[in-house]
Amino acid sequence: MLSLFYLLLSASLITFGVLLWRRMQLQDTHKTAALCVWLGAYACITNAALFSPFIEPEMATLGVNLSLYVGFPMMALVSLDLALGWQWQRATWGRIFLALAAMFELMRRAEAGNAYGKFILLACTLALLVAVYRLIKGAKSKGHSCRLHYLALGFYGSLMLASLWSLNTSFAVLWNGLTLLTFGGYLYFSASAMALVSPALSPK
Repeated sequence: MLSLFYLLLSASLITFGVLLWRRMQLQDTHKTAALCVWLGAYACITNAALFSPFIEPEMATLGVNLSLYVGFPMMALVSLDLALGWQWQRATWGRIFLALAAMFELMRRAEAGNAYGKFILLACTLALLVAVYRLIKGAKSKGHSCRLHYLALGFYGSLMLASLWSLNTSFAVLWNGLTLLTFGGYLYFSASAMALVSPALSPK
């Protein structure tokens, strides 16, 4: 049953990744978000029991580490990038990817992986709270509905509690994948809503 859920989750993540990749506005940011959800999909596929006979354990571990310690914090930074208008370019996102991967390896060798994982989750929660606050503030100033922001915040808060509980368990990939799916869905639907408000920015 869990294997089937992993497969359904990975299919959903791949789909949202493709949709985000095709977004024309804030192209580098949305493509970074697509990469993050694809990392989550990779982790789900490599940890599904259906594929375990064909996948080396090292590849499954790599998928988990990339998704939890690289893709997840990058997705939190994507939300800040959109909320604060940083507009980071592709080269900047590449450096962030390498820095997160290097930091994880340093923490692993220092045998501080568990503490580092909790720090990542808490830091991502703080980043999201700041981002959602700024997005809600901006939406209210323009007279737009904030329902989508509140819905995403509620889902994310619940998933973060589950992620903290499941850290270093077999369910960590599941909760992380659901969190990335929530992020990806929020980014896609908020971008669609923005395109409806400003048709000139709509992707061709």
